[in-house]
Amino acid sequence: MEEKFNEYFKSIGITSKSLCNRIQTIYRIYSEVICPDQIEDIFVSEYFKEDGSREYESLWFFTSNYCMEAKQFIMKENFDIEPITKKISYWKVQSENYDFKEAKETSRLYLEFIIDLASGITSRLKAAKGNCDFLKELILKYIRPNLVQ
Repeated sequence: MEEKFNEYFKSIGITSKSLCNRIQTIYRIYSEVICPDQIEDIFVSEYFKEDGSREYESLWFFTSNYCMEAKQFIMKENFDIEPITKKISYWKVQSENYDFKEAKETSRLYLEFIIDLASGITSRLKAAKGNCDFLKELILKYIRPNLVQ
């Protein structure tokens, strides 16, 4: 796995060796078995619970042609892949204390998008604190350019 991915995980508080090994295993499955393209970006959908602990929901992988989600990746093997090239028919963003320039401790960002209205597949990504900046970059790189006109 690329070093930039490891730096990203550290920046969002993923430092446990067992969790890093779990992510490495899932990355290997996606890169060697599931996805025909080289993985360009990784994202962890996460949020803070009322007690202040961070909840990691799903692990996302992106290429120029595909987005992939490992749902409940800490405990399950639930993997999918979907082509995104010019297939996003709808997307919305909700933000809280985020100016789309620099995230704060209280920043939150939520993205929802639909790939192909006929299929009705809805994807949701959540970010807190500095992870908002990473989600914004994914929006600019993969979501906005693939919106169907």
